[in-house]
Amino acid sequence: MENKYEWKYTDIYKTKEDYKEDIKKVKEKLEEIVQYKGKLKDLSENIYKCYKIYEEIVEMNCKIYAYGMLQYHKNMTDQEAIELFKEAEELDNKIDEKTAFMVPELTDMDTNTLEKYMKEDKSLQRYSRRINEILENKKHILSKEIEEVLSKFSDTFNGCENAYSVLTNAEIKFPSIKDSDGNELEVNEAEYSKLLENKDREVRRKGAITLVSEYGKYINTITELYLNTVKQDTKIAKLRNYKSSLEKAVIDDEATVKVYETLLKTVNEHIGINHEYTSLKKKLLNLPDIHMYDMSINPFNQTDTTMDIEDAEELVLKALAPLGTEYVNKLKEAFNSNWMDAFQSQNKRGGAYNMPVYGVHPYVLLNYTGTNFDVSSIAHEFGHAMHSYYSDKNQNVLEHSYTLLLAEIASTVNEILLAQYRLENSTDKQEKIALLYDRIETVKSTLFTQAMFAEFEQEVHSRIENEKILNAEKLGNIYVDLCKKYYGEDLIIDEYNKYNWTRIHHFFSCFYVYKYATGISCAIDIASRILAGEEGLVEKYINMLKMGGSKKSLDILKTVGIDLEDSRTYENALEFYKNDIEKLEELI
Repeated sequence: MENKYEWKYTDIYKTKEDYKEDIKKVKEKLEEIVQYKGKLKDLSENIYKCYKIYEEIVEMNCKIYAYGMLQYHKNMTDQEAIELFKEAEELDNKIDEKTAFMVPELTDMDTNTLEKYMKEDKSLQRYSRRINEILENKKHILSKEIEEVLSKFSDTFNGCENAYSVLTNAEIKFPSIKDSDGNELEVNEAEYSKLLENKDREVRRKGAITLVSEYGKYINTITELYLNTVKQDTKIAKLRNYKSSLEKAVIDDEATVKVYETLLKTVNEHIGINHEYTSLKKKLLNLPDIHMYDMSINPFNQTDTTMDIEDAEELVLKALAPLGTEYVNKLKEAFNSNWMDAFQSQNKRGGAYNMPVYGVHPYVLLNYTGTNFDVSSIAHEFGHAMHSYYSDKNQNVLEHSYTLLLAEIASTVNEILLAQYRLENSTDKQEKIALLYDRIETVKSTLFTQAMFAEFEQEVHSRIENEKILNAEKLGNIYVDLCKKYYGEDLIIDEYNKYNWTRIHHFFSCFYVYKYATGISCAIDIASRILAGEEGLVEKYINMLKMGGSKKSLDILKTVGIDLEDSRTYENALEFYKNDIEKLEELI
């Protein structure tokens, strides 16, 4: 009997020979596409034919890359899978290299000529989004010779981040600690959240100090790697004629500097809400004082109950009923059609993700054990999957991918709808408290904490751009000052906290984290309005999912009534957070 909780790679390729055949076709297409190098400006037909070949390459590559990656992530020690993925990555790099001429050549074209081609040759309308993007970003694109050189060096740009990954994942070794009974407890990033959730405060304290202090031993190395990454961000931004590295990052995200600044300004104006939550947590934990290592402990007794995956699926389907029959029926079909690899297995990649495979269906990785978090992960990852499904069905392969600015919205809408359904249908007071507490913690960590991280990034990049000297001590001071600002006077900041910034891998991805904060703000806004029964919103929301990346992200959001340059969306999310805190206080 077929196991519906395991991926079917045959949905992508019936046989390995079919996979090999597509690799061969891509290589042939790459030889075809380079024939247009230097000729795009000559005829509008050349632009169309070049993009048509590129579209065919990208569509095949979506399948090739997924076929290798998914099998590798199913068993990361399988030599055949390792070879498949390596082959896919090499081909992906080759595609980037061989097609690097396209954007610079169109950039070099006379703007009037390119606009004339667009107007007169209707076949180019299929690629108008891409071509208009080139016209808009013309001043940021360099000569084709420089772009080709940058393309050849692209795999070295992540050198500092890769070195940081090796250092933190393989070379830093953490000593174990002992609990009050003398039991030895492992200390590492994988176990860290469990240590911080331990009821024994001394375990939490020792776990935090032990782990973060080990990072502290490498503080000068990590500082050097991080500051070089920031300097690289600023130099590339300047090279490409941006006003700042922030401007480059947000334009790449299809956002604006105003979006970033409005988020931080609005959160700062309402920061007292988070201070109140810190004080409430201190009271709930019945502590004389509260430290950062106390902030992850759940003050309520948690049950060890687990939920079978079939029951979890049924619960998610019921919770997402407000999204309409079409959405729920497709999701039910997905649950029964091998879209997910659901359970833990030996050598399988940890965590959870959604991998869209254009022309096939999304593939969802889970490591389901039945916890509340795992149930929520089903709603979350299938939020991504349904977004990919709708986009893939309605857009061509060059416009099906949605930006990171949009990526977390659909997944978080599902999480909010699930939590609300469970809250409304629970008759158990303790369960309601647990659900409400979990939702508060999610908003705190995704909105406030990520805004704090975003402010750290902004401060560091700004100082580098203004040629101010930064070192390990100054970075630590910036981070500690932000902790005090965001958590309030009740939180005691211990000495080890000055090293905590070194644990945030996302700092090596320029201005990445703010999108978590904007994403949850949008999701809260949409889910709240759907639950309030706003007429026509569900249809608008599904249409938003169908739009994929066919328009600019901010314009797509405006179709559901969201303007990220306006403080209203963030204010609504902050009010939601405040109301949940008040509801929790009432229940206890």
